[in-house]
Amino acid sequence: MGMTLSAAERLMDHNPDAARAMVQEAKESSRAVLTELRDLVRGIHPPVLADRGLVDAVRSLALQSPLPVTVESDLVGRPTPPIESAVYFAVSELLTNAAKHSGATSVAATMTHDHGMLRVTVEDDGDGGASLEKDGTGLQGIERRLAAFDGDLLVNSPENGPTTMTIAIPCRVTP
Repeated sequence: MGMTLSAAERLMDHNPDAARAMVQEAKESSRAVLTELRDLVRGIHPPVLADRGLVDAVRSLALQSPLPVTVESDLVGRPTPPIESAVYFAVSELLTNAAKHSGATSVAATMTHDHGMLRVTVEDDGDGGASLEKDGTGLQGIERRLAAFDGDLLVNSPENGPTTMTIAIPCRVTP
């Protein structure tokens, strides 16, 4: 893509039509590459997740957190690997955000599956103020990742806390 764009840049002044065609080609290539990267990322499955499933993988994240994290779950079975992976990485980022930005002293993660909906709630006792509306937040990235599976990230974070983040994603769970 870089070579195509460089060539288009050289053609810009004396052959704008050819330059425009090359830019269009680079645009199409970038879309294809982004699709491939998204598919690759969705396919990445940390070993603990692949071997032991979402609940134990989140428990492993909790053990690695600098904050005390309790994990509760009534989840019986496993979602599909792409959904497991998306939820795992979302929870990982939510726990990291709580440790870095919230001023929290503890976090609770709860996982449930009911009526075809997987819900993971991450609640901290921190200062609050998290928002999906703030530009450039990691929360927007989580929201986009979950949207690929028709999922949502719900944020309840009043000033002075607590912050409750809920991942809601439709899925089947198989034993």
